[in-house]
Amino acid sequence: MKAVAWLLGVGTLVGAGIFTGLSVVRWEWNRAFFFGLVFLAAQMALATALVLKRLGEIQPEDGRRGGHELETLRSTRGDHVRFEWLRVDHREAVNRSSVFITLLVGSGVVLTGLAWALDKLGAATTDRRREERLADELRAIRYPEGGLLVDEATALAGGHSDAHADHVRAIIGDRRVR
Repeated sequence: MKAVAWLLGVGTLVGAGIFTGLSVVRWEWNRAFFFGLVFLAAQMALATALVLKRLGEIQPEDGRRGGHELETLRSTRGDHVRFEWLRVDHREAVNRSSVFITLLVGSGVVLTGLAWALDKLGAATTDRRREERLADELRAIRYPEGGLLVDEATALAGGHSDAHADHVRAIIGDRRVR
C-alpha cells in the first residue's frame, strides 16, 4: 500500500510538471497556474512523507535499530530554552509590548521602503526619448489606418472548393467594408 502511495505521489508530481510545461508552451496561463499549484502540492506532500519516514526510523534505545541515531540527536541538543521571547508572564504582560506588533510595523516599514526603491528604479529606467523610440519601432507592426479591410476577391483567393467560396460569399453578403 505504501508503494502505491509513493507511486501515486511521484506520478502526480511528474504529470503536473509535464502539464505545467505544456500549458506554458501553449500560453494557457490559468491552466499552467493550476498545474503549477498541483505540482507544488505534490512536491510538498512527498517531501513531508520522506521526512516523516526518516523520523519514523529513529527509535528509542532499547536494542532495536535507530538507537544510536537518537542518542546522537539528543547529545547535540543544547540546554537553552528555545523561543524564550515567546513566553509570556501574565503578570507582566500588561507592561510590555508584544514582539509581533514590532515585527509587523518593522516589516511594513521595510516593505514600504522596498516599494519606494522599486518605484524610483522604474522611473529612472525610462524617459520620454525611450518611449518615443519604442513607439517608432512599434509603428512598423501596427494595423493600417482604417483597420483591416478584406474584399471578396481576397477572401475567395484561397483556392478552396466551390462550397467554401459559397460559404464566404454568404458571410460577406452585403456587409462589405467600404
